[in-house]
Amino acid sequence: MNDKIKLLLSIAAIVICGGIIINFVSSSSRDPDQLDGGTLFKCTACGVEQLIDNKTHGQFYDDNPNMLGQAMVCPLCEKGKLASGLKCPVNGCFYVQAEQMADGRPVCPKCKTPLP
Repeated sequence: MNDKIKLLLSIAAIVICGGIIINFVSSSSRDPDQLDGGTLFKCTACGVEQLIDNKTHGQFYDDNPNMLGQAMVCPLCEKGKLASGLKCPVNGCFYVQAEQMADGRPVCPKCKTPLP
């Protein structure tokens, strides 16, 4: 092989590896529960975690304009209110707001595991 071919193959390998790395990093940073644009909620009455998409969430407030500014009513039990939150990527705990360690890093308020 001459030097030109080796150079082109090296560049192609770098581009391919870079693409794989970028794809891995971007896919691992996404929350799998919120890939479709929905938000994770937990009912205050029945305790069921639900993924509510933006269309359903908006439709609820279109149908119930008197509820604007208030939490959405649980569509499953129709008794509790929905609290939006996140899932701990380590243990799957549902939480509304992360706590902070002394050095400022976020930590899961339930299992006390440092969050990425």
